[in-house]
Amino acid sequence: MTSGLTFRSYFKQPRARSIWMYLIASLLFVQFAYADTGGLEIQVTLSANPVLEYETFTLIVSANQRLPNTAFQPEQFLRDFRIRGTSVNSSSRIVNNESQHTTEWRVTLTAPAVGNYQIPSLTVNGVRTQPIDFEVIPRQETDGEQADYFLKTEIESERPYVQQQVRLTVRLFMAAAIESGSLELPELEHFHVEQLGQDRQSQDIVEGRRYQVLTRTYLLTPRRSGTFTIEPVRFEGMARIIPSGSFTTFGRLESVRALGEAITVEVRSRPDAFEGAWLPSEFVMLEEQWDPSESLWTMGEPITRTITLTAAGVRREQLPDLTFDYPAEIRTYPDRGQTDTRMLRGQPVARVTYTTALIPAQAGEFVIPAIRVPWWNVQKDQLEYAELPERTVRVIAPPGGVLPPGSMDVEALESHRPSAPSSAESADEVRPAEHSTSHWQILAAVLFIMWFATLGTLLWFIRANRLNTTQRSKRPQPQTPEGARAALQAIKSACRKNDANACAQALREWHYARTGRPATSLPMIGTAVPSAELTALLERLESSLFNPVDTSWNEGKALWEHLTSLHLTRQQAGEDGVPPLYPE
Repeated sequence: MTSGLTFRSYFKQPRARSIWMYLIASLLFVQFAYADTGGLEIQVTLSANPVLEYETFTLIVSANQRLPNTAFQPEQFLRDFRIRGTSVNSSSRIVNNESQHTTEWRVTLTAPAVGNYQIPSLTVNGVRTQPIDFEVIPRQETDGEQADYFLKTEIESERPYVQQQVRLTVRLFMAAAIESGSLELPELEHFHVEQLGQDRQSQDIVEGRRYQVLTRTYLLTPRRSGTFTIEPVRFEGMARIIPSGSFTTFGRLESVRALGEAITVEVRSRPDAFEGAWLPSEFVMLEEQWDPSESLWTMGEPITRTITLTAAGVRREQLPDLTFDYPAEIRTYPDRGQTDTRMLRGQPVARVTYTTALIPAQAGEFVIPAIRVPWWNVQKDQLEYAELPERTVRVIAPPGGVLPPGSMDVEALESHRPSAPSSAESADEVRPAEHSTSHWQILAAVLFIMWFATLGTLLWFIRANRLNTTQRSKRPQPQTPEGARAALQAIKSACRKNDANACAQALREWHYARTGRPATSLPMIGTAVPSAELTALLERLESSLFNPVDTSWNEGKALWEHLTSLHLTRQQAGEDGVPPLYPE
């Protein structure tokens, strides 16, 4: 009797039987799937020939076997055509007890300009196909009756400079409503493209027919010079068509298309006469703010300088990196430039802000060098400069002659050191030891006097603080200073007229009357109150002053109402309310 299991007895076990059945099924599946590998046939067809220019058509590649999706890579063979998408479908069926398998690739292409073209020889799983010739014909313009859907495309400039932003405006005219649709800008290899704002909807009448108009604006920034063709913008959608005379409101869905016009753009290179970082723009401004604003400085006291470069019609990445020179006697602690982009009256404006802390280390008169930033005015087509003039400052020693650490050099120390007395003078001033006062006794007396004076000052301060608290509770609300009162009246008048310049000037006078310090910027007034809403209103007011295209401002009513509400809040809150709008 054999101790081991025979093959037959092992196969009769349930677990072993399952394993063998799985292996047999896998082998049959592989044979079923790839039985016809040797007879692979590839067929290539086009959905239309000829095709209309800039229309979409489909390249169909069919195989008579089941193949993996990666057996055909259209990107390797169709590099001269724009591929809009690829789909793969595999199917199997049994006809007369024979299995038939197919794999189909459908590649959607965009027809180029009018002309004759060729689909090159393709390779699918090692099998090569024959090339296919096709023709692209022009679109037929409809005479008389306007189309239900059509596109109009306009570009701001057909001869921009490299890195100059230009607007591309696309308008879609729709005579009937659509169920769904997409408006697509073709890929532009040598342009940076971004959409400007949101789509706008309006109505227009063209040749006596009313259309709904959707307007979309793009910002195009050419990366290199040369002549380029912007392919037409394409619209594809689904519209519900209701037959005339029908009483139903459902109708049927039909695909609708519209195609814009191709635009040729000649991008000019940077002029040879321009030196420095290339900055093409419609408007560039360089401004600075000093805190404090006086030109008389004190050694050791910090001064803050804020320099802002603003450029219209450029991206913030295009703003140049600025460097600033200062005298060696002035220590500098610069921060990294902060960039941002804002929309002012529908126009993008880029801005970079540099903040530097300055500490004068020596007394004297110094010159802060001028700053000059070259830029190219694309409207006037000429070189211009944004400049800050040089500034002369005078640095004085602090009161009492006490200089901050590190600000006095060795020569100054030697000049202020007392000279040693001569031997004769020393002999004349020698006194008996018993009549001289030791240094520690003098120091002890000085310390005792200082301690007694400090104690007396502390007691006086406590008593005065109690008296002030009692008197403050009985004292009426402080009156508005005359300067602040007049400035408030000017603010009110300017807000009623929506006069941005007059309002800004009155706000600066009002801030000076409240704090005794000039306002370096309008948003600074809002932060001094403080009020986030007021700061936002003042930022928009200041932006309107800097916009060279549209200087209109219509938030005067909102600004005055907010100032009034702040004043009323303070009156109702009393001493525990918000910080005062007027100095006491």
